[in-house]
Amino acid sequence: MRLALTMAASLLALTACDGRDTPDASATADMMANSQADADGAFAETPPAAQEFAQTVAMSDMYELAAARLAMKRAEGTPTREFAQMMITDHTGSSRALKDAVAASGQTLAMPDKLDAEHQAQVDILESLSGADFDREYISQQTAAHRKALTLLKAYGGAGDNAELRQFAQSTIPTIQKHADWLDKNSPIPGAAMDATPAP
Repeated sequence: MRLALTMAASLLALTACDGRDTPDASATADMMANSQADADGAFAETPPAAQEFAQTVAMSDMYELAAARLAMKRAEGTPTREFAQMMITDHTGSSRALKDAVAASGQTLAMPDKLDAEHQAQVDILESLSGADFDREYISQQTAAHRKALTLLKAYGGAGDNAELRQFAQSTIPTIQKHADWLDKNSPIPGAAMDATPAP
């Protein structure tokens, strides 16, 4: 499963997860918070194995970096570009931290070396846009991707099968939560572009 399955969802928009099978109140809250996530929301109950987790996170980071670099060139709103710069900084860091965690785990885990078709489709959409249209699409994709990322990281951080990757997930959650909080606060209303000047 990938962080952004219909970021063609991820990462990353997305098929809704109804959360009806969630076993407890805490998990139910997580699922409701990720109501736009697809069936990958099942990670809230059952995390993937180490190989799948590492691949999913690595793919998500690659997508985030590619999308953010486009945003630095094509976005209209200053807040969007500032968010994109934060993505470049933070996801470069998380990519490095993931590689370190994989190395420390002693496991040989295959990692992607290019975007898969679905994430590439997301980037292709962004490449076809500019200005206000780009801002709306980029923020929409990012909102979906970060909801999914939080679901995955919380699941693996709680019950993942590899100690080093579990620690990576736990330490990465605050950064992804920071991104999600920014998106919640700064997402434009539908049909409106993010702009450097707040609406009165």
